Amino acid sequence: MYQVVTDSSHLKKLLAVIALAVFIDSLDGSIVNIALPTIATGFSVDMSTAAWVIMAYFLFLVGLIPLFGQIADHGRLQEIFCLGFVVFTAGSVACGLSPDLNMLIASRAVQGVGASMIAVTAPLLVVRLMPKRHWGMGMGMTATAGAIALVFGPVLGGILTEYLSWHWCFFINIPVGIAAVILGLRIIPKAVRQPKIKFDLAGAVLIFTAMASLIYLLERGAPLGWTSPEILFCAAVFVISAVVFVVRELRIKEPILRVKIFRSVPFTLVTASYFLISIIYAGFLYIIPFYMSIVLGLSPAASGMVLLISSVLTAITGLPSGALSDKIGPRWLVTGAGVVRVAFCLVMAVMMPENGFFWILLLMVLSGLTFGISGGPSSARLIEHAPEGEGGTGSVVLMLAQYSGMVVGVALYALVFNLAVPEAANVAVGLLTADEFLPGFHMTGAFGVICAIAVVIFSVVVKDKIVGKE
Repeated sequence: MYQVVTDSSHLKKLLAVIALAVFIDSLDGSIVNIALPTIATGFSVDMSTAAWVIMAYFLFLVGLIPLFGQIADHGRLQEIFCLGFVVFTAGSVACGLSPDLNMLIASRAVQGVGASMIAVTAPLLVVRLMPKRHWGMGMGMTATAGAIALVFGPVLGGILTEYLSWHWCFFINIPVGIAAVILGLRIIPKAVRQPKIKFDLAGAVLIFTAMASLIYLLERGAPLGWTSPEILFCAAVFVISAVVFVVRELRIKEPILRVKIFRSVPFTLVTASYFLISIIYAGFLYIIPFYMSIVLGLSPAASGMVLLISSVLTAITGLPSGALSDKIGPRWLVTGAGVVRVAFCLVMAVMMPENGFFWILLLMVLSGLTFGISGGPSSARLIEHAPEGEGGTGSVVLMLAQYSGMVVGVALYALVFNLAVPEAANVAVGLLTADEFLPGFHMTGAFGVICAIAVVIFSVVVKDKIVGKE
């Protein structure tokens, strides 16, 4: 279907396009995080309501990944890549012009549709167009670009929010989106052949319905009550949609997601590990701007500069860890990063306003190390453990695990916060005090510790399938 790119110059250009796609895709997933307290205060809403600005984006992103992945993996990589940036850029314009929260959330959903197209193409470009011996480097590049964007986004978001307005967090995407379309048309080769696609539209609807009902259930369960009719209905919709999706995908000839791939226990454990890492990452990026604003009293720009420490460390450790993973295997790199992640979450669980800057700096160092070291090796490990001939499905699962972990992570951290501090559930962010905020923040750290320990266990249990891939 595709001719593997062997020319070193073309490979470098392809890597640059992949990195740009992942960077801008992930950047917009995080750039509003640092502006979220400002947005919440401006619209006079509580933390959970403001979280929908993030969750709407990731919900549509992850819910459509299987559908766009199916299309892209049938010889339409260039087309999906470029169309994704067109939709993403249009959504960015709508976000920047939004006069109220509802319009902003709806526009973020449009952005999420475009981001979903972009997200599925990045790992597929590695798997389909790069030689296998360069997969670790390719995945390391994508993971590093994404990790840097997810932490560097708040830096840029803070500066734009403080000195211009939060609207510019979206307008900045416009020139990048246009450039990405031009580069995609020039650098990404077309498929040698494009087989006909049979769309599993019902499967796409089922997986999106399951994800949407789960997120609404997690986010609104505490405020509405877990036994309220609305929440019970969402729970029923989630269970029914998920079960019907799995049964259907097992029976049809061309499923949107080959769920049989999860019969491999090592692959399932590696996927679960990647999912948990994404939960911790997204939860951290959601909650930490509120800590710096409410507890430390930092401005958006100052908060963004603090987060820059983490992004620099992620950049320094990310690419070398991906290359090292190709030589020695990813298992112990992922395990070592997991131990650091446990320490990172423990710091969140105990840090206090006293000596606040010491704690926040320690947190930035630990987060930069753990996400930088584990990014590329974790991605390569998931693809490596995909059953023979299922590299395309494995790359789609990679994106599903990453982005579903992000939207679930934000919802879970908001839920844990509300359970720990129920009286703050309906308090506008601008009225929330440090004493009211801290118990919920500490509880999110404790929740992160549990997830991080599970990641370490899974990493130790699953051995490397290939060491030093040729």
